[in-house]
Amino acid sequence: MKKVFLFFLAFMIGVLSFGKERSDKTFLIIFDKTELAHHEASLGLMELNISSIFDTKLYTGNSETALIVTVPFADWTVCDMGQSIVKVSDNKELPLEQIAFRIIDMEASKKNFKSLLSETKENQEMVNNPLIKLNL
Repeated sequence: MKKVFLFFLAFMIGVLSFGKERSDKTFLIIFDKTELAHHEASLGLMELNISSIFDTKLYTGNSETALIVTVPFADWTVCDMGQSIVKVSDNKELPLEQIAFRIIDMEASKKNFKSLLSETKENQEMVNNPLIKLNL
């Protein structure tokens, strides 16, 4: 019985130790303070509205305000994120693309950065997004 238990324990540790592909996606949403003032938007209310559905982190300070949102869907695009409706004030709801200055897909940015760092042409062709080559 002891051998069966040890075998089962070793098997479960082995199965759990292998990593699984992440099925979530991270977006960086940058807000312009003048645009937020124009729409009379409350950042706290917006983050509270989004954080009830997704994982969020809000960064404010002297520079532009940024919100990092992690969605559990791997197939979401920037357009899908922009079309999501957020409550900006007590009586006003707008699509996120009307309020946000920029919505950035962090996974696509990571792939572009890796392809820029790679020296081989094969690794650069793995990314579907066109890149601009700068000649300095």
